[in-house]
Amino acid sequence: MIRNILLVTWRTLIRNKTYTLINIAGLALGMAAFILISAYVNFEKSFDRMHPDAANIYRVESQFYRGNNLSDSWATSTNGYATAMKSNFPEIESFVRMDWHNSERVVKYNNIKFREEHVCFADSNFFSFFAYPLLKGDKLTALNEVNSIVISQSAAKKYFGSDEPLGKYLDIATLENSYHCVVTGVFKDVPANSTMQFNFLVSWNTVPKFEKDFWYLHESYTFVKLKPHASPALVEARFPELAERYKTGPSLKDLKWAIKLVPLTDIHLNAAKANEIETKGNRFAVNFLNIIAYIILLIACINYINLATTKSVDRAREVGIRKVSGAHAPQLIMQFLTESVIINLAALIVALVLVLTGRYGIMNYLYGQGTYSLLFNNALYLKLIAVFIGSIMLSGIYPATVLVRMKPITVLKGRFTFSKSGVLLRRGMVAFQFMSSVLLIAGTFAVYRQIVYMNSQSTGVNIDQTLVLKMPVNTPDYNRLTENFKTSLQSFAGVKAVTLSGAIPGKEVGKNLANRRFGAPKSEERTYEMLRADYDFIPTYGLQVIAGRAFDRNRPADSVGLVMNEEAAKQFGFASPQDAIGKKVWIETLDKEPNQIIGIVKNYHQQSLQKNYTPVIMFMDPKLPWIPADYISVKINGGNMRQMVNNIQAAWNNTFPGSPFDSFFLDDFYNRQYAQDTQFGHLFTAFASLAIFIACIGLFGLTAYAAARRTKEIGVRKVLGASVQNIISLLTWDIVKLIIISGLVAIPMAYVFISQWLDGYAFRVALTWWQFVLPVLTLLGIAVATTIFLTFKAALANPVGSLRNE
Repeated sequence: MIRNILLVTWRTLIRNKTYTLINIAGLALGMAAFILISAYVNFEKSFDRMHPDAANIYRVESQFYRGNNLSDSWATSTNGYATAMKSNFPEIESFVRMDWHNSERVVKYNNIKFREEHVCFADSNFFSFFAYPLLKGDKLTALNEVNSIVISQSAAKKYFGSDEPLGKYLDIATLENSYHCVVTGVFKDVPANSTMQFNFLVSWNTVPKFEKDFWYLHESYTFVKLKPHASPALVEARFPELAERYKTGPSLKDLKWAIKLVPLTDIHLNAAKANEIETKGNRFAVNFLNIIAYIILLIACINYINLATTKSVDRAREVGIRKVSGAHAPQLIMQFLTESVIINLAALIVALVLVLTGRYGIMNYLYGQGTYSLLFNNALYLKLIAVFIGSIMLSGIYPATVLVRMKPITVLKGRFTFSKSGVLLRRGMVAFQFMSSVLLIAGTFAVYRQIVYMNSQSTGVNIDQTLVLKMPVNTPDYNRLTENFKTSLQSFAGVKAVTLSGAIPGKEVGKNLANRRFGAPKSEERTYEMLRADYDFIPTYGLQVIAGRAFDRNRPADSVGLVMNEEAAKQFGFASPQDAIGKKVWIETLDKEPNQIIGIVKNYHQQSLQKNYTPVIMFMDPKLPWIPADYISVKINGGNMRQMVNNIQAAWNNTFPGSPFDSFFLDDFYNRQYAQDTQFGHLFTAFASLAIFIACIGLFGLTAYAAARRTKEIGVRKVLGASVQNIISLLTWDIVKLIIISGLVAIPMAYVFISQWLDGYAFRVALTWWQFVLPVLTLLGIAVATTIFLTFKAALANPVGSLRNE
């Protein structure tokens, strides 16, 4: 029996080559898209799940309330939270801290020196708390001693080559301090799906004593592991009372100090907040792409079902004869399921070939270098097996059931027709395809418009032709050397301006102080981002002064003056920018004398349009040395950029021989903020286009078959006087009606989905009526053009040929 089933299946598929190829092509494209999207979704959802106790690990995030209103929310916490919580909350099993403050440090070994991004301090239990594998050294003791350091596998090769790294010393330096650290361990490179990316961990005991459990520097990531069945909500509720016993200083004393325990596995896809270090994912985008994956697969299966049931008219007589000959329902169902298995298996093989052929190019473009091994894992394989079985059942059971239920006598008399319920179901499935297509086209328009809007919107700051240098590490006579270097650059031909600052556009200012207006009570303190600048910062970056003035060298008092943006002036409660000029404010830690506001600049986008304006205060006050200048920005006229960079590097090496020269162009750096949005746009557009294409394949097959089935009807109508236009209109009207109805249902859904996605942007493109109507018109154009193309030949055919046998 099995041999007979396979033989009949083979003959059927070969006899209907076009039908077979359309089904295989549609399913193969659907499966390939599903594999690629699922790989991306699995990767985005896999972050930090490599730790066995991940379900019980939480990051402690800081929150501040003024009354019942949340005034600030930071991803970091103070060093003191962890020890106080462990002593007072029995729910906490253990904790670990990572100090990311000034984590960009110069690492040196003999003559090898590099500036490394994340050189962090960590508690001694780091490698027993987390599951990052330690390849060399003892995970229980490697971070016990002062000035001990554990490095990654890549860092060991980078600095020591093939030599044994354990016992060797690395010099770690910043502008503020330096450490001579002995290597006590080597850990396996941190995987790409870890929110924390680091190559160097210095022992917590190396941290200055006063900072170890300090409550007034919110600059560390704190992680706590709760005991089984412990309630994070209970810990959160009890923290404010605990904080009242520890926040003994004047800063933010009138605020309610609270925490949020965020599950470790949720961090990557949560919305970004202040003091984030890692690159965040987008939960809505990931979930929406996951939905698209299933929509694409469902569209491909619907194509198969529609073509199979439509084709059943041709196979009805075969089924009728089989039934008369004694075939039972299970045998017939097995026949059609076998056909479904073979078509789906062929489609799966083609899909895997497509994925594997472009695996490196596509994967690296969509997901980044080095993530390939993380994309294809057991979870994806299991999902693929489930989808394959589901596709077989979905695309095979319904057509088989339709044919098995037919009455042989009706079929053999040539009176077989589809039931009303069957016709409605088929139309419903086609309508679903059209609805999905409208949603995807509308979504593509929205994503494209938002990306164009962000790239074309004025940022309010001039970042063109700006070379940025990272400041040198601490050296003897640092201030004089820095000023001399700046002066020397200003003398270079082709250099327009040079400025020193604590942050640059595209980077979070990151230094926050609690300030208030002069004469206001402590209860009015708010946090402001403090941006160290110099006399040249505002003109170099083209910031627009709308009240007062910029810093002026000819006014000595300006060295302690303040320039702030509109948002900061608004938060201070000034009626207008002009009202703020000449007023004084208390700056946290500067209690002897208030600072005077000398200027207000128009709000500008310090970071991407995804984030709102934040209150920024620019200052030069030498009494705040712990907020240093971290960057030198060089405005260049143009010309030979490579030669200019070489000249600047030569001047740097002569002035700061102990510091590596690290530079980048600011426009590239600033635009990296939009890299993830652009990637999502490409991803969404590619797969939305593929879904629409698969739907068109199905439409092509259905229309071609319908035109062939109605050849005699067309012949009769032509004999009775119908024109070519009349016949084409008749055949296209059913499709047009379905698209219009589908569009009316899909447009409200598209509006909701697009609005939710745009809610993630502080600055967003406005929604317009045409971006929802245009997808319907686009789909109408595609469908009508396809129908006309396939029915035109049938409409022009001589009716004698089709009616000869009647």
